[in-house]
Amino acid sequence: MSKNWMRHFEIQVLDKAGEGIRLSDFKVIFNIEWNDNKWPSVATVKIYNLSPETQNRIMGKEFSRIKIIAGYDGMAPDVKASDVGKVRLVEPGQEGQNDGLNHGLIYHGDIRFTVTGKDNLTDSWIRIQACDSLEAFTMAMISTTLEKGYTLKDVYELLMRSLEPYGISRGAVPEFPPTVYPRGKVFHGMVRDYLDNVAEQCGAKWQFAYGKLDMLTKDTALRAAIVLNANTGLIGMPQQTIGGGVNVRCLINPNIRLNGLINLDQTSIYRASLSEQDVSRLPGRISEQENNGYRQLEGIPRKEQPASIATDGVYIVRYIAYSGDTRGQAWYMDLICEAAGSADVYSPEAQQKVYS
Repeated sequence: MSKNWMRHFEIQVLDKAGEGIRLSDFKVIFNIEWNDNKWPSVATVKIYNLSPETQNRIMGKEFSRIKIIAGYDGMAPDVKASDVGKVRLVEPGQEGQNDGLNHGLIYHGDIRFTVTGKDNLTDSWIRIQACDSLEAFTMAMISTTLEKGYTLKDVYELLMRSLEPYGISRGAVPEFPPTVYPRGKVFHGMVRDYLDNVAEQCGAKWQFAYGKLDMLTKDTALRAAIVLNANTGLIGMPQQTIGGGVNVRCLINPNIRLNGLINLDQTSIYRASLSEQDVSRLPGRISEQENNGYRQLEGIPRKEQPASIATDGVYIVRYIAYSGDTRGQAWYMDLICEAAGSADVYSPEAQQKVYS
């Protein structure tokens, strides 16, 4: 597990061939927001005091994509004096890494807008705004046919081939119904519209994320649960809300992804209070009951229930906002989570944030 020592950050500004420049030693402020919907996520990055030449290259049309890699380098291991200068074996795939390393890709998107400016007479900056897989979302078309006897999986494979020119690879794949269609079908239009149809028939939703197409059912999680506590990056206490899930702040951890799992100690969650109206109108004492692995209040309407508390501590991440400043304090992820498998109802404000 990472010890969260020594921040790691790099931003790669790339052309369509994947070639470009890496910027790691500058002051950079970045904000990234991931919502649980099909619309491309947005990143805003502000890079300070680049050379005029580099700034002009980014402002031009040479580069089309950015990658952001962040996390922690960890600590170099202690060694005995007698071992100094001796070769230390490193596991395959861990070349150049220190013990406790925990950094990775947190964003990959198409550059949409750039602008330059100054904070004062000496500090100049360039701001880059990017959208994840926007070209694939707005431009990918399909025009072909499938002969009779095709299945929904065949449609999915056809759509994936149409996305390959935009650098999209397959991510999470749902279970496809076995229906065999007796007539052929003509496909002509936007790939995203056909993805809507495939996802609906699978009882799933789809999204471009990190250059991949994920298609997930509601209770499907992408990764094993990441344990979050004070030793692994949890900041403060998770907050139970009414209509807004369980809110968590932690240090940047690239292993925590949208629709991934985290594990919280339920006793560490700061519990929400009921409204005065709920407390006064309900007869008798309001008690908490355990139902199907969740702690919920009895007698409270679903829309007014505090977010379910998972008895096993496992929550699905439905929203992520990254805030980072390579020369400042900010190095956070703000999460909105829900108990895995729960049927909690979000408020209109939370729905706008999570699903819109």
